[in-house]
Formats: sequence, structure tokens, C-alpha cells
Amino acid sequence: MTQQQADPVQQGLSYMRHQGAKSFGEIDAMLERTAGDWNQCLGSMTDEQATFRPEGEWCAKEVLGHVIVTERSINQDIASLAGIDPPAAPRVAEVRAMGVQSGDEESLPISELRERIVGTFAENRKLAASLEQSDKLETSFPHPIFGPLNLKEWLAFHRIHSMDHIQQIDKIKADTKYPSA
Repeated sequence: MTQQQADPVQQGLSYMRHQGAKSFGEIDAMLERTAGDWNQCLGSMTDEQATFRPEGEWCAKEVLGHVIVTERSINQDIASLAGIDPPAAPRVAEVRAMGVQSGDEESLPISELRERIVGTFAENRKLAASLEQSDKLETSFPHPIFGPLNLKEWLAFHRIHSMDHIQQIDKIKADTKYPSA
């Protein structure tokens, strides 16, 4: 195993670079697949299950609040740099630190959060379609861990970010104290 294969940051960066080089049709399919992954992860989760918090961890609602606000903030940044309108979504404050949460989102029932996370990926897909004609795709802005990412690589970040948090929720669901349905 090479050093690059063992380094999760380099693996993630390689993935985003690879996905960012793909066509917008392929990026759209990736974003659509991610929305499906969220649907599968959240399935028939109840509000009691969504508020279960293993010691020292976030509950599923907190994870979802974080992902939704972060995704929307990134989309606003992408749209601004591309010189296009952001997807028609509630504007959010710019996220400039890792681990930002959203009390507004977290206070919602899990059924509403399930709809919002899937809706967020519809927004991501709409943004990707709008970017297709942009001449500013190589414009970049920095991620605190991965460094500068161009606009298409940021679209791929949506997938990495989601899969990380889907795994986080799967770990919560595997906890022995996780409430049964």
C-alpha cells in the first residue's frame, strides 16, 4: 500500500479531482445517487431514533442540520464565484468553520429533515446544470483540509461530505442503545 492510498485526505482529494474532471451528466448522476443514499440511510427513522445521541457524539438530527447548512453555504459560494444565481433555497450564513450546526434545521421532525436533505441534493443538481455553461469552472476556493478546489470539485465534495456523515449516522444506528422502531 502506498502512502497516498493510506492517507484519507489524499484519497478524498483524488476522488474529487477525478469526479471534477467528469461531464456534468456524470456529476448529476453522482449527486442523484447521493440523494438516494440519504434516503436509504434515513429510511423509516423515527424522531426518537433521530434524537438518540451516543455519548460524545451528535444525533442524526444534528448531523442532518450540519450537512444541510454546509451544502447550501457551499452552493452559495459556487454560484457567486461562477457569476450565476444560487439555487432557489433559503439563504444561509456562510460556513467558514468545520462542524457548524443548524439549530433551525435540527428542531424539525425527521420527516421534514429527510425531505430537506433530498431537496438539498435537488438544489445541488440544479446548480450543477447551471454551471454547465460557465466559463469560470476553474475558479477555486479553499477547503480547510483539502485545500483549493475548483467549482466542479466542490460538487464532488458534496458526495464525500455526505458519505462521511451517512457513515456517521450508520454508526449511531449500530449503537447497542439505539432505540428500536
